[in-house]
Amino acid sequence: MKKRTLNYPIRKTIRFTPTEVKKLEILLKRNVYCQTVSELVREVLFKRKLTINTRNESLEKVLVELGLLRNELNKIGVNINQVTHYFHMQADPKERVFFIKELLPHFERTKAKIDALHSLIEGLKMLS
Repeated sequence: MKKRTLNYPIRKTIRFTPTEVKKLEILLKRNVYCQTVSELVREVLFKRKLTINTRNESLEKVLVELGLLRNELNKIGVNINQVTHYFHMQADPKERVFFIKELLPHFERTKAKIDALHSLIEGLKMLS
């Protein structure tokens, strides 16, 4: 069997539990290219793609607030749709005026929520 001739001048020491050592030895037996545990560890570390998850805490608060705003806007939209449905069901003009007056506060609440949404989006632009 031919020995590898690569030189690795820098040493790093790591520690394993007995179960981790057994897993490494099983992997080493199954691996075709690696002859030592060191080669196997280098193979795993440097030749495999790693997925790294990072967490941005500043964006978490914004995302939670955006979710709450979305839920509120959906509820307001449902209310507006219900009132609009009743509006179209009424033939009497006085009844229609009543439903229009009922609808105006919902539009004002919706406008306030949309303004809050715009300010959140502007805040996001500042972060990036």
